[in-house]
Amino acid sequence: MASDTRFVAFVDGSALSNPGGPGGTGFVVVDRTCHALRFGGTRWEVDGANAVTNNRMELRAVLEALEGLPAGASVEVVSDSRYVVDALSKWIHGWRRKGWKTAQGTPVLNRDLIEALDMRSRGLSIRYGWVRGHDGHAVNEIVDGLAQGAARGAGSPGRAAVVAALRSIGLLR
Repeated sequence: MASDTRFVAFVDGSALSNPGGPGGTGFVVVDRTCHALRFGGTRWEVDGANAVTNNRMELRAVLEALEGLPAGASVEVVSDSRYVVDALSKWIHGWRRKGWKTAQGTPVLNRDLIEALDMRSRGLSIRYGWVRGHDGHAVNEIVDGLAQGAARGAGSPGRAAVVAALRSIGLLR
């Protein structure tokens, strides 16, 4: 993790039935400058005209994490989804050039969310990072718990667990 980044956001999404849901998001955002912490998640039973899918929940978690961050802020977004990291840091450039078509000429899936994230990222300095999922990374396990809890409409990790996970990776003292 870059130490010069003001915000660090860990994100995850979950769909209990993929596609079909219900689904949930989970995020943890740390403001290194103000020593502030924000975390949470949202349950999704429907997603407009789209089916609730794991990838949509992953993208929605990023949107929720970026909500309210000040213009110009530097953010590191950490996800266990290669789809999210690659879509938002690599593939998006080609998709824009090709009129939102894939290399195969088909429409880009989840374009609405990817365009919303593209628009939101223009006011921020974002770097995306990947962490292996379900591999014992304490904060990734917490955001997974937040996403699963939201999807199930059940309990989720609380503040004490979030703080303990952040301390275990050295992000909080």
